[in-house]
Amino acid sequence: LPMLIMKMELPNGQVGKQAAYLTVSNLVVKIIQTVLAEKEKTAALRSNLVRISSRSVVKAENGNNASMTPTADHNDHHSQTPKRGGRKSISFSFTPGKATTKQNQAHSPLPTLLQPPSLKKSITPKRTRFSPSTRSPANQQLKYHLLQQQQHPILTLLIGMLHKLFTSKGLERAESRSRVCSLGILCLEHFPSRERGQLLRFVSNMCQSKVSSHRLLGVELIGEVLCQAWFWKDERNCQLKKTSDDAAEVSSLDLNSSFVQLALGNDVENDNIATTSLLLFSSLHSRLTDKLPAVRTRTAMSFVGVLQKSNVNSVMGLEIQTSSELNQEKESDDAFIGKSLTTTLCKIGPSLVHSLRNRARNDDKATVRRACIVAWLEMLSLAYREDQGFGISGLDISALCTLCNDPSVATRKAAAEALTKLIIDTYDSDEYSSQASALEFAWAHTVLPLVSDAEVSCVTRAIEFFSKLIIDPIVDLAQDATRKLSTGGNSRYYVAWRILSKLSDGDKEAGASRSGIGSLQTAIQKLFINAGNDCKTLTKNLLQAVYKIGILSLGIDNHASQHDLSSPNTGEFDEDFFERNTAAMRTGAWCILEALTNCLVNSSEARTGANISLKQAVRSSAIDCSFVVLSLKKLKELGNSVDISPANKATLAATSRNCLKVISKIGGLVPLKDAKKCSSDLMQDLKSFSLPNDLIPSTISALVAFTKRICNDSGKDVIDECDEWINALLDRCECAIESWLSSLSRHGRIETDDERLLTRILFCIGELTMVGFSSQQDTLQPRTKSARDMVTDKEPVRGLIVRPSNRLIHLVKLMLPTTMPITSVNEEDLTPTPS
Repeated sequence: LPMLIMKMELPNGQVGKQAAYLTVSNLVVKIIQTVLAEKEKTAALRSNLVRISSRSVVKAENGNNASMTPTADHNDHHSQTPKRGGRKSISFSFTPGKATTKQNQAHSPLPTLLQPPSLKKSITPKRTRFSPSTRSPANQQLKYHLLQQQQHPILTLLIGMLHKLFTSKGLERAESRSRVCSLGILCLEHFPSRERGQLLRFVSNMCQSKVSSHRLLGVELIGEVLCQAWFWKDERNCQLKKTSDDAAEVSSLDLNSSFVQLALGNDVENDNIATTSLLLFSSLHSRLTDKLPAVRTRTAMSFVGVLQKSNVNSVMGLEIQTSSELNQEKESDDAFIGKSLTTTLCKIGPSLVHSLRNRARNDDKATVRRACIVAWLEMLSLAYREDQGFGISGLDISALCTLCNDPSVATRKAAAEALTKLIIDTYDSDEYSSQASALEFAWAHTVLPLVSDAEVSCVTRAIEFFSKLIIDPIVDLAQDATRKLSTGGNSRYYVAWRILSKLSDGDKEAGASRSGIGSLQTAIQKLFINAGNDCKTLTKNLLQAVYKIGILSLGIDNHASQHDLSSPNTGEFDEDFFERNTAAMRTGAWCILEALTNCLVNSSEARTGANISLKQAVRSSAIDCSFVVLSLKKLKELGNSVDISPANKATLAATSRNCLKVISKIGGLVPLKDAKKCSSDLMQDLKSFSLPNDLIPSTISALVAFTKRICNDSGKDVIDECDEWINALLDRCECAIESWLSSLSRHGRIETDDERLLTRILFCIGELTMVGFSSQQDTLQPRTKSARDMVTDKEPVRGLIVRPSNRLIHLVKLMLPTTMPITSVNEEDLTPTPS
């Protein structure tokens, strides 16, 4: 024992202790193997002797003599064979612990072969408990069963040594526990089923010990035992034994008999390995609420090992069904082990998921939270694969979203990985459930923002997840997108587009860097930095894929003109435009294209990130920039259709806003004819005040880009041209307000349509006056030559200042309240509206 716990002083220090430990471990295993081999030989010899004795009894009973001769009666007094098919039996003269007489020694086949173990005399039944007649078949069966259930004294000694080893001091160290655990598993593998069950019950009781080291080793041992093949093979053997003839004969006995209870270990039900597995799982489950954080962490890690074993073996079992018949016996064992482990886990699934979720959310130790997240994820994956009722729910998704903002870096990474893997698990599903939609939304607004995390390792993991879920499927569509989307295995493409489409549905108060588009842009920027020299190829593939998906989702022929694009029946459209995946591709394509263009523009000016400009990227990808104009035209027609639901109109408005923002970046690359036509249409929309408020800023930005494109060809000054149409729009706003005030004076009330119109007018005035403003300007100054020097490719009208007329300012003030809106009712706290 001192060598096993490495506390004996030996030469060569730690190396000597390690060598002694290995030697003693091998010796213990060799002893177990030798005892079992000896026991098998003894059992075989007993069987032969019983068979010989049975044959002599049969001959005597089938003889013609009316009475048995003294010799025959003397020889067969201790052994009789039942008449039912020659079933085996054994005399109690061979029972260990029985007093041996000279007469018995003279006629006993094994006079000195088996001696009664002094430590196990209590299990040997007394002779007086049985009828003197040994010819009864039931008695013969019980005798044979008792001999089979004997425990060797050497095995008893080894079990006691393992008890001592499992409760020794110094097991707080992980290295010591690992060494003791390895030895325990090695011995359990070679022990017979009876001794194995006794030791497992002791390990289960260790989990309830008051000593923390006992509980630590107990949960670690249980985790290793539940992953062993021999444990589940014993269950299969037990199940097969129940259907055999011998098991049927034993079950027909009186189980209330004290002899039978003693022979079967006084616990008939617990000999079932399925009950033992539930006992071990229950002991492990109870330690999730242990008062010691180390025990809770070790328990969660044990569950992780068991669940991973179950998932791997279950997947292996599914592969076996479609694979060849090579190594069929081994493969069927693996499949059975996975099935048995999965079945047992499903029985405790609901309570286990609830405990892991609560522990992951509420535990005060980060190590426990992280370990519970991993085990929780494996359990949810198992439930999804087996279609169990305790699968992913709203509580699980909400908890994982909260954990993505956990103070612990390891916990944030574990929660992000859990959400990513749960989404990947949905690839094989043919149905799109509400849980899948909630997972995608949660990933878009909790995992993707981690690209802006303060911890570098967390950012790295978030970029990996982003590349795996979003970028890789999209890049794969750069070639032959139509075929890949129409064949099987296309779920990962649609998942990527659906996640992107949900980025515009998040909280707009989170700030630019933490919002959906801001996080997406940051992720792409960091992805370009990591790509290095492959950045140009990545950009090219992304632009080609987005270009193709944008055309497919809107049914656009990129060779058609704007006049050919319009349908004769503009009020009716095919319902396929609003099919879930088609709508997601359309929204997602423009979402990522906006982020991509912003990233390329910023990188080219800041000389960071992508080593390629937007113009170079568009030219290398060989895409026709007129498709942005055609797309905007088609989106406008879809939005104006009377058959479109309000939800679809809101989605189209968000897509149109992204499209206009893309135009503001690549408007200079649009063909001149298309730029002039689209610029005229946008100007007409602004004058008619038909655009909703969220489209007005992006429309004005697109107009600036088209103005620059037209001026570059004509040689006119961009600032002068922009100043001209801005003043024209302000004059239009002034006339609209005066017209409304005249109507108000006549009717004395404000209609709902008038209120919506005034809101758009005021919003338009504010956006027009902000054209040319830059956050880097220190002071407002009139347009001078120095202001023109501030113009850049990204801000072509930087420094432009357009002041509304005094009449327009007066009209706007008339519609404002005299004081600022505040929650206080005290008149002294009211603040006048600034002039």
